[in-house]
Amino acid sequence: MAETDGIKQRKALLTTNQQIEHLKSKGVAFKLCSEKDATEYLANHTYFFKIAAYRILFEKRIGGQYDGQYVNLDFGHLKALASLDRDLRYALLPLTLDVEHAARTKLVCITTERNNEDGYTIARDYMASLNHSERRRREGEISMMSRDLFCGDLVRKYGSPAGMPIWVLMELFSFGSFIDLYLYCAERWGNEEMRHEHYMLRQAKSVRNACAHSSDMLNGIAVVGTTVSTDSAVLSALAQAGISHRVRTGRMRNPRIRQIVTLMYLHTKLVPEGSGKRKAASDLVNLKKQLSETADLAPSNDIIRSCAAFLTKVIDSWFR
Repeated sequence: MAETDGIKQRKALLTTNQQIEHLKSKGVAFKLCSEKDATEYLANHTYFFKIAAYRILFEKRIGGQYDGQYVNLDFGHLKALASLDRDLRYALLPLTLDVEHAARTKLVCITTERNNEDGYTIARDYMASLNHSERRRREGEISMMSRDLFCGDLVRKYGSPAGMPIWVLMELFSFGSFIDLYLYCAERWGNEEMRHEHYMLRQAKSVRNACAHSSDMLNGIAVVGTTVSTDSAVLSALAQAGISHRVRTGRMRNPRIRQIVTLMYLHTKLVPEGSGKRKAASDLVNLKKQLSETADLAPSNDIIRSCAAFLTKVIDSWFR
């Protein structure tokens, strides 16, 4: 019976024309974007599953002749949201790379300034602090890179992670493994600032992964989650930006907005003045126009409009 139920829930594989008809049956209009242009868009620029994900941001009718159909949803809205989402990823990915590099630089800087560190002992002690499973995972992560065209020479030169200096170890570590090393160093040195940064770096890593894998981001801006709280320093910075308590606590209850804003905050704090910071500011300022245009395209959608206004305020305050 369970197998039969599973088969009943399978989605039909639709042609592009059938996808258009399916959207029409769900109340999606084609005034902002014609059916012909939508068909061409689905055939050559994206795929149905990806663009249809933004439907969740629009309400559905309940009861009556049009029960279950979307309210005030046009294919043009889906197309605009997909375009905004793409440009948001393009703007945020460089921020994640800047933040990762700045954190690695900070870790090496602190290590070199401590008289009781030689760069090798800390790497050996970190590997020894891991349980058997985690240690094997880190060793496997580095071993797999021995034939890598970019980092393989380092693996072949230094061999075991426990015998590497910290600047080589973190060069070979993935962002996630580096963040774990960052926390270890924070606890080793009793550095509370680094401990807070470690939690925020985990948020930045999630954004990096979403951007790198071209995952939809904006389709989740209506979700409310409470599993991870916002760092007090981020909330304080939002308050200083003139964002009310109601707005900042409300918006930061959304996991994706929280991760995006935490990344932005980390960038303002970790990345030094220079070309990277100027490039980030330029990309985000350019993004503001599209945020405004997309919000104006759906004037009755409070979720899209409030999210766009919030992100615009953050960009104006932190990336001028």
